Amino acid sequence: MLVLAYIIGLGGVAYFLATGLSYYMTPVAERARHPDFWTLKPGGSLGLQFGVLGLVMMTVMHLYSARKRLRPLRSLGALRSWLDGHILLGILGPLFVVLHSSFKVSGLISISFWSMVAVALSGIFGRYLYLQIPRTRAGEELSLAEVERADRDLTQRLKDEFGADAAYLEQVDRASAPPPARGLTKVLVLLLLEDLGLRGRAQVAPLPGLPPDIARNLAAVVAQKKMLRRRIVLWDAIHRLFHHWHVIHKPFAVVMYLFVVVHVVVATMTGYGFGWR
Repeated sequence: MLVLAYIIGLGGVAYFLATGLSYYMTPVAERARHPDFWTLKPGGSLGLQFGVLGLVMMTVMHLYSARKRLRPLRSLGALRSWLDGHILLGILGPLFVVLHSSFKVSGLISISFWSMVAVALSGIFGRYLYLQIPRTRAGEELSLAEVERADRDLTQRLKDEFGADAAYLEQVDRASAPPPARGLTKVLVLLLLEDLGLRGRAQVAPLPGLPPDIARNLAAVVAQKKMLRRRIVLWDAIHRLFHHWHVIHKPFAVVMYLFVVVHVVVATMTGYGFGWR
């Protein structure tokens, strides 16, 4: 369902971009003579709808915050699904606002526009950090004690199901430990390099004599344990990074919405917002 929503949303943006490409490619000084001017200009019949749709999306996406904080809403679906919707609207909303601007950004509205770009880009980065924090299937954050308990359960599973001895478990732990990194910037670079495959991770030799299907199951459990061990070791650093991300992300959002309100009020009062000739 989520993939279908992305296909429909991004497909719609691509369609309007393609059909209006001639207008968007026209120099700003010559656009008034273009046949699509009264349709695609920011206050045009279609351009205005782009702006309204983008603003509605960027407002509705904050229902995720309400779902996360308000206890009566916690029974309304998994938090992960709400986050997926939040990100979807956080991507599509700015794209429709870009169409609304007809790629002409100047004056005070440029502050709102570039704040919007900063919010969207930092939101993608925030999603990456979100995935670094262990959670339940519903998307609720696990405590460190719960993660450590899950790690111990995996250790016991390696012993019971696969006959792993102390030497093998020590090998898994050594391979799970990330290289030492001091400072949040180095920790972030380390995470990105490993997840992008630009830095090889230590491998664990398979236990000898296992059938292929059992060996594959063992590799899956070892990979899961390595991931949990890395999250435990980097627990404090990842949470500090997530905190700093909030400190950066929220001010841009406040500036963006503040200037959006100013923009809407001015456009309405001056009559430029309704495509009047």
